[in-house]
Amino acid sequence: MILLSSLFLFAFAGVDDDFKEFARAFESRHAASRRVAVRALAGLGTQRAWDLVLEGLGDPEGEVADEAQWQLAYAPSLEPLLGRSGLRSSDSWVRLRAAELFGRSPRTVDGWSLVRHLSRRDLDLSATLSWSLERLARAGTLTGDRERCARELAKTVRWGGQAGASALSCLESLGALKSVAFSAELERAASGRDVALRAAAAESSIRRDADGDWERVERLAGDEDSGVRRALIEALDISPSRRSARLCVQRLAEEESPLIRARILHHLRAWSGLFHRYDPRPWRLWLESLPVGWSPSVQSSPVSLPGATKTFAGIPVRSERVCVLIDLSGSIHTKVDDESTRRDYAAIELERLLMTLGESAKFNLIGFADEPHAWRDQLVENQRGRAVQALRWFERLSVTGKGDLFAAAELALEDPEVDTLLIFTDGVPTGGRRWKLELMAAILEQECRFRGVSVDSVLVGASTRTASRWRELAARTGGHSLELKVAVDPAGAGDR
Repeated sequence: MILLSSLFLFAFAGVDDDFKEFARAFESRHAASRRVAVRALAGLGTQRAWDLVLEGLGDPEGEVADEAQWQLAYAPSLEPLLGRSGLRSSDSWVRLRAAELFGRSPRTVDGWSLVRHLSRRDLDLSATLSWSLERLARAGTLTGDRERCARELAKTVRWGGQAGASALSCLESLGALKSVAFSAELERAASGRDVALRAAAAESSIRRDADGDWERVERLAGDEDSGVRRALIEALDISPSRRSARLCVQRLAEEESPLIRARILHHLRAWSGLFHRYDPRPWRLWLESLPVGWSPSVQSSPVSLPGATKTFAGIPVRSERVCVLIDLSGSIHTKVDDESTRRDYAAIELERLLMTLGESAKFNLIGFADEPHAWRDQLVENQRGRAVQALRWFERLSVTGKGDLFAAAELALEDPEVDTLLIFTDGVPTGGRRWKLELMAAILEQECRFRGVSVDSVLVGASTRTASRWRELAARTGGHSLELKVAVDPAGAGDR
Protein backbone atom coordinates (compact mmCIF):
# COMPACT_ATOMS: atom_id res chain seq x y z
CA MET A 1 0.00 0.00 0.00
CA ILE A 2 2.85 2.38 0.88
CA LEU A 3 4.52 1.58 -2.46
CA LEU A 4 1.32 2.30 -4.41
CA SER A 5 0.84 5.61 -2.60
CA SER A 6 4.41 6.64 -3.37
CA LEU A 7 3.95 5.82 -7.05
CA PHE A 8 0.73 7.87 -7.16
CA LEU A 9 2.40 10.88 -5.57
CA PHE A 10 5.33 10.58 -7.98
CA ALA A 11 3.00 10.46 -10.98
CA PHE A 12 0.99 13.41 -9.67
CA ALA A 13 4.15 15.41 -9.11
CA GLY A 14 5.21 14.64 -12.68
CA VAL A 15 1.89 15.87 -14.09
CA ASP A 16 2.10 19.00 -11.93
CA ASP A 17 5.63 19.74 -13.14
CA ASP A 18 4.50 19.31 -16.74
CA PHE A 19 1.59 21.67 -16.17
CA LYS A 20 3.87 24.34 -14.75
CA GLU A 21 6.22 24.01 -17.71
CA PHE A 22 3.39 24.20 -20.26
CA ALA A 23 1.74 27.09 -18.38
CA ARG A 24 4.99 29.08 -18.57
CA ALA A 25 5.20 28.40 -22.31
CA PHE A 26 1.55 29.53 -22.62
CA GLU A 27 2.63 32.95 -21.31
CA SER A 28 5.43 33.29 -23.88
CA ARG A 29 5.52 36.36 -26.11
CA HIS A 30 6.17 34.05 -29.07
CA ALA A 31 3.00 32.79 -30.77
CA ALA A 32 4.65 29.54 -31.87
CA SER A 33 5.54 28.70 -28.26
CA ARG A 34 2.00 29.46 -27.11
CA ARG A 35 0.57 27.24 -29.87
CA VAL A 36 2.81 24.32 -28.85
CA ALA A 37 1.81 24.90 -25.22
CA VAL A 38 -1.90 24.74 -26.12
CA ARG A 39 -1.39 21.39 -27.82
CA ALA A 40 0.66 20.07 -24.87
CA LEU A 41 -1.91 21.26 -22.33
CA ALA A 42 -4.70 19.52 -24.24
CA GLY A 43 -2.63 16.34 -24.19
CA LEU A 44 -2.14 16.68 -20.45
CA GLY A 45 -5.92 16.56 -20.05
CA THR A 46 -6.33 17.93 -16.52
CA GLN A 47 -9.00 20.50 -15.68
CA ARG A 48 -6.37 23.20 -15.04
CA ALA A 49 -4.83 22.46 -18.41
CA TRP A 50 -8.17 22.68 -20.24
CA ASP A 51 -8.89 26.00 -18.51
CA LEU A 52 -5.76 27.46 -20.11
CA VAL A 53 -6.64 25.98 -23.53
CA LEU A 54 -10.00 27.74 -23.21
CA GLU A 55 -8.18 31.02 -22.63
CA GLY A 56 -6.25 30.39 -25.84
CA LEU A 57 -9.48 30.71 -27.81
CA GLY A 58 -9.17 34.49 -27.43
CA ASP A 59 -5.49 34.76 -28.38
CA PRO A 60 -5.01 37.50 -31.00
CA GLU A 61 -2.63 35.30 -33.00
CA GLY A 62 -4.43 32.96 -35.36
CA GLU A 63 -2.05 30.04 -34.90
CA VAL A 64 -2.69 29.97 -31.15
CA ALA A 65 -6.45 30.53 -31.27
CA ASP A 66 -6.89 28.04 -34.12
CA GLU A 67 -5.00 25.38 -32.16
CA ALA A 68 -7.19 26.04 -29.12
CA GLN A 69 -10.30 25.83 -31.31
CA TRP A 70 -9.13 22.53 -32.76
CA GLN A 71 -8.27 20.95 -29.41
CA LEU A 72 -11.33 22.14 -27.47
CA ALA A 73 -13.66 20.03 -29.60
CA TYR A 74 -12.22 17.04 -27.70
CA ALA A 75 -12.41 18.53 -24.20
CA PRO A 76 -14.16 16.34 -21.58
CA SER A 77 -16.82 19.04 -21.10
CA LEU A 78 -18.08 21.69 -23.50
CA GLU A 79 -20.23 23.38 -20.86
CA PRO A 80 -17.88 26.40 -20.36
CA LEU A 81 -18.19 27.21 -24.08
CA LEU A 82 -21.90 27.95 -23.63
CA GLY A 83 -21.11 30.96 -21.47
CA ARG A 84 -18.90 34.05 -21.55
CA SER A 85 -15.83 32.01 -22.42
CA GLY A 86 -17.50 30.92 -25.65
CA LEU A 87 -20.86 31.66 -27.27
CA ARG A 88 -21.59 34.63 -25.00
CA SER A 89 -18.14 36.20 -25.28
CA SER A 90 -17.83 39.88 -26.15
CA ASP A 91 -15.18 38.85 -28.74
CA SER A 92 -16.85 37.94 -32.05
CA TRP A 93 -13.94 35.68 -33.00
CA VAL A 94 -14.28 33.70 -29.77
CA ARG A 95 -18.01 33.27 -30.42
CA LEU A 96 -17.38 32.01 -33.96
CA ARG A 97 -14.64 29.64 -32.85
CA ALA A 98 -16.82 28.20 -30.11
CA ALA A 99 -19.76 27.80 -32.50
CA GLU A 100 -17.67 25.87 -35.02
CA LEU A 101 -15.96 23.47 -32.64
CA PHE A 102 -19.26 22.10 -31.30
CA GLY A 103 -19.87 20.59 -34.73
CA ARG A 104 -16.62 18.59 -34.60
CA SER A 105 -17.09 17.30 -31.07
CA PRO A 106 -17.42 13.52 -30.73
CA ARG A 107 -19.50 14.07 -27.58
CA THR A 108 -23.28 14.29 -27.42
CA VAL A 109 -24.61 17.86 -27.42
CA ASP A 110 -28.04 19.09 -26.44
CA GLY A 111 -29.48 20.88 -29.47
CA TRP A 112 -31.33 23.57 -27.57
CA SER A 113 -28.14 24.64 -25.78
CA LEU A 114 -26.90 25.83 -29.21
CA VAL A 115 -30.19 26.85 -30.82
CA ARG A 116 -30.93 29.37 -28.10
CA HIS A 117 -27.86 31.34 -29.21
CA LEU A 118 -29.21 31.95 -32.73
CA SER A 119 -29.51 35.70 -33.27
CA ARG A 120 -30.41 37.92 -36.17
CA ARG A 121 -27.95 40.46 -34.79
CA ASP A 122 -25.08 38.02 -35.41
CA LEU A 123 -25.74 36.25 -38.71
CA ASP A 124 -22.22 34.80 -38.98
CA LEU A 125 -22.63 33.16 -35.58
CA SER A 126 -26.08 31.86 -36.53
CA ALA A 127 -24.78 30.37 -39.79
CA THR A 128 -21.95 28.62 -37.95
CA LEU A 129 -24.21 27.30 -35.20
CA SER A 130 -26.65 25.91 -37.78
CA TRP A 131 -23.75 24.20 -39.56
CA SER A 132 -22.56 22.66 -36.28
CA LEU A 133 -26.07 21.47 -35.46
CA GLU A 134 -26.29 19.86 -38.90
CA ARG A 135 -22.96 18.05 -38.45
CA LEU A 136 -24.00 16.78 -35.02
CA ALA A 137 -27.36 15.60 -36.34
CA ARG A 138 -25.76 13.72 -39.24
CA ALA A 139 -23.22 12.16 -36.85
CA GLY A 140 -26.03 11.01 -34.52
CA THR A 141 -24.66 12.91 -31.52
CA LEU A 142 -27.36 15.60 -31.22
CA THR A 143 -29.71 15.13 -28.26
CA GLY A 144 -32.73 16.96 -26.88
CA ASP A 145 -36.09 18.10 -28.23
CA ARG A 146 -35.65 18.19 -32.01
CA GLU A 147 -39.11 19.60 -32.67
CA ARG A 148 -38.40 22.58 -30.45
CA CYS A 149 -35.05 23.16 -32.17
CA ALA A 150 -36.67 22.83 -35.58
CA ARG A 151 -39.28 25.48 -34.84
CA GLU A 152 -36.56 27.97 -33.92
CA LEU A 153 -34.41 27.06 -36.92
CA ALA A 154 -37.42 27.61 -39.20
CA LYS A 155 -37.42 31.24 -38.06
CA THR A 156 -33.72 31.49 -38.91
CA VAL A 157 -34.41 30.26 -42.45
CA ARG A 158 -36.51 33.40 -43.05
CA TRP A 159 -33.43 35.57 -42.43
CA GLY A 160 -31.98 34.29 -45.70
CA GLY A 161 -28.37 34.41 -46.84
CA GLN A 162 -25.77 32.00 -45.47
CA ALA A 163 -27.51 31.85 -42.09
CA GLY A 164 -30.87 30.96 -43.64
CA ALA A 165 -29.37 28.42 -46.04
CA SER A 166 -27.42 26.71 -43.24
CA ALA A 167 -30.55 26.60 -41.09
CA LEU A 168 -32.57 25.04 -43.92
CA SER A 169 -29.98 22.29 -44.39
CA CYS A 170 -29.93 21.76 -40.64
CA LEU A 171 -33.72 21.35 -40.65
CA GLU A 172 -33.41 18.60 -43.24
CA SER A 173 -30.75 16.81 -41.16
CA LEU A 174 -32.94 16.97 -38.03
CA GLY A 175 -35.89 15.29 -39.74
CA ALA A 176 -38.02 16.80 -37.00
CA LEU A 177 -40.54 19.02 -38.74
CA LYS A 178 -43.62 17.28 -40.00
CA SER A 179 -43.25 16.46 -43.67
CA VAL A 180 -45.88 18.97 -44.79
CA ALA A 181 -44.36 21.78 -42.72
CA PHE A 182 -40.84 21.16 -44.02
CA SER A 183 -42.10 20.84 -47.58
CA ALA A 184 -43.63 24.28 -47.21
CA GLU A 185 -40.30 25.66 -45.99
CA LEU A 186 -38.50 24.05 -48.94
CA GLU A 187 -40.98 25.38 -51.45
CA ARG A 188 -40.86 28.88 -49.99
CA ALA A 189 -37.05 28.84 -50.18
CA ALA A 190 -37.01 27.40 -53.70
CA SER A 191 -39.45 30.01 -55.00
CA GLY A 192 -37.90 33.07 -53.38
CA ARG A 193 -35.33 35.60 -54.52
CA ASP A 194 -32.59 34.55 -52.12
CA VAL A 195 -29.93 32.66 -54.12
CA ALA A 196 -28.40 30.87 -51.12
CA LEU A 197 -31.82 29.67 -49.99
CA ARG A 198 -32.62 28.30 -53.44
CA ALA A 199 -29.31 26.42 -53.48
CA ALA A 200 -29.98 25.01 -50.00
CA ALA A 201 -33.51 24.03 -51.07
CA ALA A 202 -32.04 22.13 -54.03
CA GLU A 203 -29.57 20.20 -51.87
CA SER A 204 -32.13 19.49 -49.14
CA SER A 205 -34.67 18.24 -51.70
CA ILE A 206 -32.07 15.86 -53.13
CA ARG A 207 -31.12 14.59 -49.67
CA ARG A 208 -34.70 14.12 -48.42
CA ASP A 209 -36.21 12.69 -51.62
CA ALA A 210 -39.83 12.75 -50.41
CA ASP A 211 -43.01 13.32 -52.44
CA GLY A 212 -42.65 16.39 -54.63
CA ASP A 213 -38.95 16.88 -53.90
CA TRP A 214 -37.69 15.67 -57.27
CA GLU A 215 -40.08 17.95 -59.15
CA ARG A 216 -38.54 20.82 -57.19
CA VAL A 217 -35.04 19.60 -58.08
CA GLU A 218 -35.89 19.48 -61.79
CA ARG A 219 -37.25 23.01 -61.63
CA LEU A 220 -34.20 24.36 -59.82
CA ALA A 221 -31.89 22.61 -62.30
CA GLY A 222 -32.86 25.36 -64.74
CA ASP A 223 -32.55 28.21 -62.22
CA GLU A 224 -31.51 31.58 -63.64
CA ASP A 225 -28.56 31.76 -61.25
CA SER A 226 -25.58 29.63 -62.26
CA GLY A 227 -24.52 29.28 -58.62
CA VAL A 228 -27.80 27.56 -57.77
CA ARG A 229 -27.43 25.23 -60.76
CA ARG A 230 -23.83 24.46 -59.82
CA ALA A 231 -24.74 23.72 -56.17
CA LEU A 232 -27.52 21.42 -57.35
CA ILE A 233 -25.26 19.49 -59.72
CA GLU A 234 -22.70 19.01 -56.94
CA ALA A 235 -25.43 17.73 -54.60
CA LEU A 236 -26.47 15.06 -57.12
CA ASP A 237 -23.25 13.22 -56.26
CA ILE A 238 -24.41 12.67 -52.66
CA SER A 239 -26.44 9.59 -53.66
CA PRO A 240 -26.39 9.18 -57.45
CA SER A 241 -29.23 7.25 -59.06
CA ARG A 242 -30.72 6.61 -62.49
CA ARG A 243 -32.85 9.71 -61.99
CA SER A 244 -29.75 11.77 -61.19
CA ALA A 245 -28.07 10.45 -64.34
CA ARG A 246 -31.11 11.35 -66.45
CA LEU A 247 -31.09 14.90 -65.11
CA CYS A 248 -27.36 15.22 -65.83
CA VAL A 249 -27.78 14.03 -69.41
CA GLN A 250 -30.64 16.48 -69.89
CA ARG A 251 -28.61 19.37 -68.46
CA LEU A 252 -25.60 18.42 -70.56
CA ALA A 253 -27.68 19.25 -73.63
CA GLU A 254 -29.10 22.50 -72.21
CA GLU A 255 -26.50 24.00 -69.87
CA GLU A 256 -24.61 27.07 -71.14
CA SER A 257 -22.00 27.45 -68.39
CA PRO A 258 -18.72 25.68 -69.36
CA LEU A 259 -17.93 25.21 -65.69
CA ILE A 260 -21.22 23.45 -64.93
CA ARG A 261 -21.05 21.37 -68.12
CA ALA A 262 -17.62 20.15 -67.00
CA ARG A 263 -18.98 19.10 -63.60
CA ILE A 264 -21.88 17.28 -65.27
CA LEU A 265 -19.45 15.40 -67.49
CA HIS A 266 -17.28 14.61 -64.48
CA HIS A 267 -20.26 13.01 -62.72
CA LEU A 268 -21.34 11.02 -65.76
CA ARG A 269 -17.83 9.69 -66.33
CA ALA A 270 -17.35 8.88 -62.64
CA TRP A 271 -20.69 7.09 -62.36
CA SER A 272 -20.45 5.15 -65.61
CA GLY A 273 -16.74 4.44 -66.06
CA LEU A 274 -17.19 5.62 -69.66
CA PHE A 275 -15.25 8.41 -71.36
CA HIS A 276 -17.77 9.95 -73.75
CA ARG A 277 -17.37 13.67 -74.33
CA TYR A 278 -19.92 16.51 -74.23
CA ASP A 279 -22.18 15.15 -76.98
CA PRO A 280 -25.32 14.01 -75.09
CA ARG A 281 -26.28 11.34 -77.65
CA PRO A 282 -23.97 8.52 -76.44
CA TRP A 283 -24.94 9.37 -72.87
CA ARG A 284 -28.61 8.95 -73.78
CA LEU A 285 -27.84 5.49 -75.12
CA TRP A 286 -26.02 4.61 -71.91
CA LEU A 287 -28.96 5.95 -69.87
CA GLU A 288 -31.41 3.74 -71.77
CA SER A 289 -29.36 0.67 -70.83
CA LEU A 290 -29.59 1.29 -67.09
CA PRO A 291 -31.97 -0.91 -65.10
CA VAL A 292 -34.58 0.46 -62.71
CA GLY A 293 -33.00 1.02 -59.31
CA TRP A 294 -29.51 1.47 -60.77
CA SER A 295 -26.79 3.17 -58.75
CA PRO A 296 -23.07 3.29 -59.53
CA SER A 297 -21.13 0.45 -57.90
CA VAL A 298 -17.70 2.04 -58.10
CA GLN A 299 -17.00 5.71 -58.72
CA SER A 300 -13.83 6.79 -60.45
CA SER A 301 -12.43 10.31 -60.64
CA PRO A 302 -11.21 11.23 -64.12
CA VAL A 303 -8.09 13.35 -63.91
CA SER A 304 -8.89 15.50 -66.93
CA LEU A 305 -11.88 16.52 -69.00
CA PRO A 306 -12.00 17.75 -72.59
CA GLY A 307 -12.79 21.32 -73.55
CA ALA A 308 -10.52 23.51 -71.39
CA THR A 309 -8.84 26.11 -73.61
CA LYS A 310 -7.32 28.12 -70.75
CA THR A 311 -4.96 26.98 -68.02
CA PHE A 312 -3.08 28.42 -65.07
CA ALA A 313 0.12 26.50 -64.31
CA GLY A 314 -1.56 23.33 -65.55
CA ILE A 315 -4.93 23.87 -63.85
CA PRO A 316 -7.79 23.87 -66.42
CA VAL A 317 -9.78 27.11 -66.21
CA ARG A 318 -13.35 26.88 -67.49
CA SER A 319 -14.78 29.64 -65.35
CA GLU A 320 -15.93 32.93 -66.84
CA ARG A 321 -16.02 34.54 -63.38
CA VAL A 322 -12.70 33.83 -61.72
CA CYS A 323 -10.75 35.57 -58.96
CA VAL A 324 -7.02 34.79 -58.92
CA LEU A 325 -5.36 34.90 -55.48
CA ILE A 326 -1.56 35.00 -55.42
CA ASP A 327 0.45 34.41 -52.26
CA LEU A 328 3.15 37.08 -51.86
CA SER A 329 4.48 35.92 -48.49
CA GLY A 330 8.15 35.24 -47.91
CA SER A 331 8.47 31.81 -49.51
CA ILE A 332 7.01 32.98 -52.82
CA HIS A 333 10.01 35.29 -53.21
CA THR A 334 12.36 32.29 -53.01
CA LYS A 335 14.72 32.07 -55.99
CA VAL A 336 14.41 29.03 -58.20
CA ASP A 337 17.48 29.90 -60.26
CA ASP A 338 20.04 32.73 -60.41
CA GLU A 339 17.55 35.31 -61.68
CA SER A 340 13.97 34.15 -61.10
CA THR A 341 11.63 33.54 -58.17
CA ARG A 342 8.39 31.68 -57.63
CA ARG A 343 6.61 35.00 -58.00
CA ASP A 344 8.12 35.36 -61.48
CA TYR A 345 6.65 32.00 -62.37
CA ALA A 346 3.23 33.10 -61.08
CA ALA A 347 3.46 36.26 -63.20
CA ILE A 348 4.25 34.20 -66.32
CA GLU A 349 1.27 31.91 -65.77
CA LEU A 350 -1.00 34.84 -64.90
CA GLU A 351 -0.13 36.53 -68.19
CA ARG A 352 -0.82 33.32 -70.12
CA LEU A 353 -4.22 33.00 -68.48
CA LEU A 354 -5.38 36.60 -68.81
CA MET A 355 -4.29 36.86 -72.42
CA THR A 356 -6.46 33.87 -73.35
CA LEU A 357 -9.62 35.03 -71.56
CA GLY A 358 -12.48 35.99 -73.84
CA GLU A 359 -13.91 39.50 -73.77
CA SER A 360 -17.08 38.25 -72.08
CA ALA A 361 -15.12 36.73 -69.20
CA LYS A 362 -14.88 38.53 -65.86
CA PHE A 363 -11.88 38.39 -63.55
CA ASN A 364 -10.13 40.01 -60.62
CA LEU A 365 -6.72 39.69 -58.93
CA ILE A 366 -5.84 39.63 -55.24
CA GLY A 367 -2.25 39.57 -54.01
CA PHE A 368 -1.87 38.80 -50.33
CA ALA A 369 0.78 38.86 -47.63
CA ASP A 370 0.02 40.41 -44.22
CA GLU A 371 -3.26 41.57 -45.78
CA PRO A 372 -5.02 41.15 -49.13
CA HIS A 373 -4.64 43.73 -51.92
CA ALA A 374 -7.30 43.62 -54.64
CA TRP A 375 -6.84 45.02 -58.14
CA ARG A 376 -10.55 45.91 -58.33
CA ASP A 377 -13.43 45.91 -55.86
CA GLN A 378 -15.26 43.31 -57.95
CA LEU A 379 -14.96 41.24 -61.11
CA VAL A 380 -14.54 43.24 -64.32
CA GLU A 381 -15.08 42.24 -67.93
CA ASN A 382 -11.94 41.51 -69.91
CA GLN A 383 -12.33 44.42 -72.33
CA ARG A 384 -10.28 47.39 -73.57
CA GLY A 385 -6.90 46.12 -72.45
CA ARG A 386 -7.91 45.32 -68.88
CA ALA A 387 -5.75 42.21 -68.84
CA VAL A 388 -2.70 44.38 -69.58
CA GLN A 389 -3.76 46.82 -66.84
CA ALA A 390 -4.10 43.98 -64.35
CA LEU A 391 -0.68 42.58 -65.22
CA ARG A 392 0.95 45.99 -64.79
CA TRP A 393 -0.76 46.38 -61.42
CA PHE A 394 0.54 43.00 -60.30
CA GLU A 395 4.05 43.83 -61.50
CA ARG A 396 4.04 47.00 -59.40
CA LEU A 397 2.50 45.35 -56.33
CA SER A 398 5.34 45.31 -53.80
CA VAL A 399 4.27 43.62 -50.58
CA THR A 400 5.71 40.92 -48.38
CA GLY A 401 5.15 39.44 -44.94
CA LYS A 402 3.13 36.54 -43.60
CA GLY A 403 0.46 34.99 -45.81
CA ASP A 404 -3.10 35.74 -44.69
CA LEU A 405 -4.76 33.40 -47.16
CA PHE A 406 -8.09 33.24 -45.36
CA ALA A 407 -8.60 37.02 -45.43
CA ALA A 408 -7.83 37.01 -49.16
CA ALA A 409 -10.38 34.26 -49.79
CA GLU A 410 -12.98 36.07 -47.69
CA LEU A 411 -12.39 39.27 -49.66
CA ALA A 412 -12.82 37.40 -52.94
CA LEU A 413 -16.06 35.79 -51.75
CA GLU A 414 -17.55 39.19 -50.94
CA ASP A 415 -18.18 39.48 -54.68
CA PRO A 416 -21.39 37.51 -55.38
CA GLU A 417 -20.39 36.97 -59.02
CA VAL A 418 -17.25 34.94 -58.26
CA ASP A 419 -17.67 31.24 -59.02
CA THR A 420 -14.02 30.14 -58.87
CA LEU A 421 -11.13 30.91 -56.53
CA LEU A 422 -7.81 30.19 -58.26
CA ILE A 423 -5.06 30.23 -55.62
CA PHE A 424 -1.29 30.22 -56.15
CA THR A 425 0.43 29.53 -52.82
CA ASP A 426 3.00 27.48 -50.94
CA GLY A 427 -0.03 25.96 -49.26
CA VAL A 428 0.60 26.98 -45.66
CA PRO A 429 -1.21 30.00 -44.15
CA THR A 430 1.24 31.88 -41.94
CA GLY A 431 -0.64 35.01 -40.89
CA GLY A 432 -4.03 36.39 -39.99
CA ARG A 433 -6.84 34.99 -37.90
CA ARG A 434 -6.84 31.61 -39.63
CA TRP A 435 -3.72 29.48 -39.46
CA LYS A 436 -4.67 25.80 -39.15
CA LEU A 437 -5.29 24.49 -42.65
CA GLU A 438 -7.72 21.77 -41.55
CA LEU A 439 -10.02 24.38 -40.01
CA MET A 440 -9.66 26.88 -42.84
CA ALA A 441 -10.44 24.28 -45.50
CA ALA A 442 -13.62 23.13 -43.76
CA ILE A 443 -14.84 26.71 -43.26
CA LEU A 444 -14.11 27.68 -46.86
CA GLU A 445 -15.91 24.59 -48.11
CA GLN A 446 -19.00 25.54 -46.10
CA GLU A 447 -18.87 29.15 -47.34
CA CYS A 448 -18.69 27.93 -50.95
CA ARG A 449 -21.39 25.30 -50.49
CA PHE A 450 -24.51 27.36 -51.26
CA ARG A 451 -22.82 29.46 -53.92
CA GLY A 452 -21.46 26.74 -56.16
CA VAL A 453 -17.94 28.20 -55.85
CA SER A 454 -14.98 25.93 -56.60
CA VAL A 455 -11.50 26.25 -55.10
CA ASP A 456 -8.57 25.56 -57.43
CA SER A 457 -5.04 25.62 -56.05
CA VAL A 458 -1.53 25.61 -57.48
CA LEU A 459 0.97 24.65 -54.75
CA VAL A 460 4.68 25.37 -54.85
CA GLY A 461 6.96 23.73 -52.30
CA ALA A 462 4.10 22.21 -50.28
CA SER A 463 4.60 19.17 -48.08
CA THR A 464 2.79 15.92 -48.81
CA ARG A 465 0.42 16.44 -45.88
CA THR A 466 -0.36 20.02 -46.89
CA ALA A 467 -0.96 19.02 -50.50
CA SER A 468 -3.42 16.33 -49.41
CA ARG A 469 -5.49 18.93 -47.51
CA TRP A 470 -5.71 21.12 -50.61
CA ARG A 471 -6.66 18.17 -52.80
CA GLU A 472 -9.47 17.35 -50.41
CA LEU A 473 -10.77 20.94 -50.48
CA ALA A 474 -10.60 20.98 -54.26
CA ALA A 475 -12.46 17.68 -54.56
CA ARG A 476 -15.21 18.81 -52.19
CA THR A 477 -15.80 22.05 -54.09
CA GLY A 478 -15.46 20.58 -57.58
CA GLY A 479 -12.06 22.17 -58.16
CA HIS A 480 -8.52 21.03 -58.94
CA SER A 481 -5.27 21.06 -57.01
CA LEU A 482 -1.80 20.75 -58.54
CA GLU A 483 1.63 20.55 -56.89
CA LEU A 484 4.57 22.10 -58.69
CA LYS A 485 8.30 21.93 -58.48
CA VAL A 486 9.04 25.21 -60.17
CA ALA A 487 12.10 26.01 -62.23
CA VAL A 488 11.90 28.96 -64.59
CA ASP A 489 14.04 28.86 -67.69
CA PRO A 490 15.36 31.98 -69.50
CA ALA A 491 12.64 31.69 -72.16
CA GLY A 492 9.98 31.90 -69.48
CA ALA A 493 8.66 28.35 -69.81
CA GLY A 494 7.88 26.65 -66.52
CA ASP A 495 9.21 23.15 -65.89
CA ARG A 496 6.16 21.30 -64.54
